[in-house]
Amino acid sequence: MREELKKYFTTGEFANLCRVKKQTLFHYDEIGLLSPQIKRENGYRYYSYEQFEVFQVIALFKEFGVPLKEIKVLLKDKKPINMITLLKEKSLEIEEKIKSLNHLQAIIQTRLQLAEHALKTDFSSISLQYLDEETFMISENILEEAEQKYTTVIPELIHYTQLHKLDRGYPIGAMLARDQIQKREFYNYEHLYIKIPEEIEKIHCHTRPQGLYVVGYQKGAETEHAYDRIIQFVREKGLKIGEYAYEEYVIDEVMADGIENSITRIQLQIQSQ
Repeated sequence: MREELKKYFTTGEFANLCRVKKQTLFHYDEIGLLSPQIKRENGYRYYSYEQFEVFQVIALFKEFGVPLKEIKVLLKDKKPINMITLLKEKSLEIEEKIKSLNHLQAIIQTRLQLAEHALKTDFSSISLQYLDEETFMISENILEEAEQKYTTVIPELIHYTQLHKLDRGYPIGAMLARDQIQKREFYNYEHLYIKIPEEIEKIHCHTRPQGLYVVGYQKGAETEHAYDRIIQFVREKGLKIGEYAYEEYVIDEVMADGIENSITRIQLQIQSQ
C-alpha cells in the first residue's frame, strides 16, 4: 500500500467503523451524499477519518428523521446558522417525544400497579381503610339519566383527559350518592370520573376527601350482593354512611375473560364522628 493511503480506510474498514454495510456507503456515494475521498482507477476506494465525523452527522440527522435529500443540501451549504436552526428544531422535537414517552410510561406503570395489586387482593374481604385525598375529573350530573347518556359522557371524559395529557391509565369510576344507596338505586350514579394528577381550572373536578372508607369488592354484576355485605359491615361497626361511594374497576375486561369476571372496588365514605 502506498504511504499516503495508510492514513485512509478501505470501504470495508470504513463500513466497520461506521457499523453499516458497505452497500450503505455505495448508496451514499451514488446520491452524492458521502463519496470516498480517494477513488483509484483500479476501483479501490478510500475514506478519511474526517469523513467519519461527516458520517456521524448524517447518522444523527437520519435518527432525527431528516430525509437524505435534506441532509445532502445541509452538508453542501455548510453554514453555522443552518446547523444551529436545525439542531434547535430537532431538540424541541426530542423534548416532545420525551414528554410523550414519559406520559406513556406513567400509564403503563399505573396499569402495572393495578394489576399487581389485584393479584394480592382478597376480593371476598371487607375492610375499614384510611384513604388519602384524590382528585377526579367528573362528568356532568347524570342522576336519573338513561343509560344511553353514558355513550356521550364517557367519550367526553376520555377525550378530554387524552387531549390535555391528564390520562394516567386509571379506569373510569362512578360516584353513587348516599340517597341512592339508601334507596337501593345502585345503578343511579351522580357522576362518572377519571383520576387526574391535579385539579385543573375550567373543568369539573371533585376531591375525594381523605378519611375512613369501607372497602369491598363486587364481581361482575353482583352489585346488590356487594352493597348488602358492605352496608351490613357498616352497621355492625356502628358507623354511618358518608356522602358518596366511589366505584372503580380493579380488574376490567382487559384483564378478565368477560364482564362477569370483572372486579369492581367499592369505597364507601364513612361520616366522621
